[in-house]
Amino acid sequence: MNTILKCVIIDDEQHAIELLTDYISELPSLRIYKTFSNPILALDTIRKEDDIDIIWLDIDMPGLSGLELAKSLRHKTKKLVFTTAHTQYAVDAFEVRADNYLLKPIKLSKFLAVVNELTESFETIQVNPSKFFYIKGDEKGKFIRVALEDIILVEGLKNYIVIYTKEDKFTTYLTMIEVENALVVDGRFMRIHKSFIINIDEIQKITGNTVHMSNEVEITLGISYKDKFSEYLNENTLKSGRR
Repeated sequence: MNTILKCVIIDDEQHAIELLTDYISELPSLRIYKTFSNPILALDTIRKEDDIDIIWLDIDMPGLSGLELAKSLRHKTKKLVFTTAHTQYAVDAFEVRADNYLLKPIKLSKFLAVVNELTESFETIQVNPSKFFYIKGDEKGKFIRVALEDIILVEGLKNYIVIYTKEDKFTTYLTMIEVENALVVDGRFMRIHKSFIINIDEIQKITGNTVHMSNEVEITLGISYKDKFSEYLNENTLKSGRR
């Protein structure tokens, strides 16, 4: 791929940072943007406008664990890879939507395998973030243009996703993570369930934990996404100043 991917490393062990830095420096498709040995400093420093492609994140760190940090950083990076010496965090990593999981000590062969997988997913969708993207159709050589403003929601179905638009719906061979990464650059889209990404402009109403969309689809909020959705709702609810 022609694009050089910006990487951030967060690890409280300097030798771990140096190892990943050495690996990344060997690949022309990657470059180091920043490194942090203090997770709290990383939380305070990293911004969404930094346009980070991959965060390599340790889990077992003092003060703030990588799992806690990931909840605040996941929407600020296209890809998130945990690096840890402990296997027991695999399920928790899935809950915060990590793209991969590397066990320490990290071997170069394993690192390269993960990088290949990540770069392939970057190439799957070519996006104009302000207007549209193309997806592969159900016939060889067929590509369908999907305007972001027309998308109501995206539903994940095993190895496929269904994109519901105002006029139609399209099924294509992609993962939810790949579509989420394509849509995250547009502030209108939010993942509210492991199987659903919605256009918040197309919300008709909310009753309890159920989100009603303009196309009459009803979605129950996923447990892992409630806090973020509640924050969005709180920020956008008109409140009275009267007592």
